[in-house]
Amino acid sequence: MLPTLLLTCMLSGCGDTTDLSAQAFVTAMGIDYQDGQYVVHVQTLDFSSIAKSESPKSMKPSVWVGVGRGKSIHTATNQIAISTQSTLNFEQVKVVIVREPAMVKMDEILDAVNRVRVTRYTSWIFGTRGEMMDLLTSSAFFNLSQLYSLMYSPETQAKQSSSVPPVTMQTFVADYNEKAVTALLPSIGVTQDTWHENAKPITVQELDGVFAFKGKNKPLYLPLKQTLGIRFASNSFKRAVYAVQNKGDGTDVVTIRHMKVKKKVRMNNGRPTFELQVKAKGELTEMGNSLTLSQLEVKIREIIRTEINQTYAAGVERGADLFNLEETLYRYHLRQWKKTASAGGWHPHENDLKVSVSFKIIHAGVFEMK
Repeated sequence: MLPTLLLTCMLSGCGDTTDLSAQAFVTAMGIDYQDGQYVVHVQTLDFSSIAKSESPKSMKPSVWVGVGRGKSIHTATNQIAISTQSTLNFEQVKVVIVREPAMVKMDEILDAVNRVRVTRYTSWIFGTRGEMMDLLTSSAFFNLSQLYSLMYSPETQAKQSSSVPPVTMQTFVADYNEKAVTALLPSIGVTQDTWHENAKPITVQELDGVFAFKGKNKPLYLPLKQTLGIRFASNSFKRAVYAVQNKGDGTDVVTIRHMKVKKKVRMNNGRPTFELQVKAKGELTEMGNSLTLSQLEVKIREIIRTEINQTYAAGVERGADLFNLEETLYRYHLRQWKKTASAGGWHPHENDLKVSVSFKIIHAGVFEMK
């Protein structure tokens, strides 16, 4: 018994454990660069507002935002920590947002954020052109925590309507450092045009475009309407809804739920040409009684092809490889890629891409179509 008692005395008790309620857990970081200084916003949430409850919450959960400035990111965060009424904890950072003026410092930002031992490569990363305070204090539905907002749960939005695929820190850093890849960073903003609470407009988050990084240079920004074709360039596609207006008053609505894409490259007189093959399937969700099944499938093929061509044309105009075709060249024709890279790199041209699209309606619900 004596050895057992001695070992028991050596065990530490619960009295020295850190009180979690006395810590301010940072869940989101916003980084800007103004007048030669980093401006860092940190968002902390109330733990009591995060737990799910069977009864609706009567009060909106509070959001605390700290703002610090400094010549480095850590100097700015330390300025926040000095005035924090509890311990500032970065172990739960889930979102990093970089404002456009700070993107010229992306190397330093990625190094500073990921050098901290407690931060995670699984965090979501976004760019923005809007005001950081507006993003971090925007509304969430049903008086829930902001953990249920777009920036914390982008995959939920992607399942409803695919546009620019959400990106983790790990994926972005890998693409950003790869010479043959254009790293695409989703841009997030806010809007008051869609949702109301008791007839009062509320500010909610929305995707509004994409930032394209190549060779660690200053990124290009393209609005969402010019980049819809990006969703057909990778197999991360989840869902898209299209309304087909007929000559009369009828409108057919089709939902695409399944899509596969292949990229192929061929060499033509020393210059690469590419083919984007898209195979999609969908279902009829609303019928206007004026188009046959085959006519509707043709219309959807035309819409998909148009979106892809418009996005590719926007990339050609701005010199951005939005479909990452150069990566295909790198993987399958490395020798030719090296020659192209030594001559200034590959840039998309008007006739470099051929698009082939197949689409089939596999389910029409309770409707009968011929």
